[in-house]
Amino acid sequence: MKRETALLMACAALLPLATAAQSGIVGRPYASFSGGLATLNDGDLKTSTGTLEVESDPGVALAAALGYDFGPNFRMETELSYQQNDLDRLSLKGPGTGAKASGETKSMTGLLNGYYDFNNISALTPFVSAGLGLTKVELSDVAIDGGSIPGEADGTAMAYQVGGGFSYALNYNLALDLKYRYFAAVDLELDDNAETAEFDYASHNIYGGIRASF
Repeated sequence: MKRETALLMACAALLPLATAAQSGIVGRPYASFSGGLATLNDGDLKTSTGTLEVESDPGVALAAALGYDFGPNFRMETELSYQQNDLDRLSLKGPGTGAKASGETKSMTGLLNGYYDFNNISALTPFVSAGLGLTKVELSDVAIDGGSIPGEADGTAMAYQVGGGFSYALNYNLALDLKYRYFAAVDLELDDNAETAEFDYASHNIYGGIRASF
C-alpha cells in the first residue's frame, strides 16, 4: 500500500512538468535550417558620377540558426544567412537609358532574431519575427553588354528583418517552418578601393525550413 501511495505521489508531482512540456512552457534549445527564394528590390547605386538603378533576378537565400524557446510564446536565436542574386539590368537614372547586365550581389549576414508564437491547440502555429544585426554585401563580376568592369565592391552595414509565417509540428521535437521576411541593410556603402558608392539593398524572401528542439 505504501508503495502504491508513493507511486501516486510521484506521478502527481511529475504531472505539472509533463503538462508544461506538452504545452511548450518548459524552455529548451533548438537548431534550424531554411532555404528559399530571395527577390532583391531594384536599388539605386549612387556614385560620384551619377546614379545607376540596379535590377536583379530572383536568387537564393539560405539560413541556419541556434536558438532558445522560452515558452510558451517567445523564442530568440542567433542566425547566419547567405543570399545571392544575379544582375539583370543597369539603368542610368535621369535619361532613362539602360543595358543588359551580368554579375552578382552576395551577402553574408548575422542576426539576433526574436519570435512570438501564437500557440493554439492545433499543430499549426502562426508567428511573427523581427531581428537586428550586421550584413556584408559584395557586388562583383559586373559586365554590361559583354564589356566587363574589373574589380569588385563590398561594404558592411547594420541590417534588420521583419516577417512572419507558420510552423507545423511533426512531433514534440521537429517542426516545419514556412515564413516570409523583409530584409534590408541600413545606409550601406560599397567600396571598390577607388571610390565609395551608396547602395540600396533590400529584399523580399520566402523560406521553407525545419526546426529541431532538444
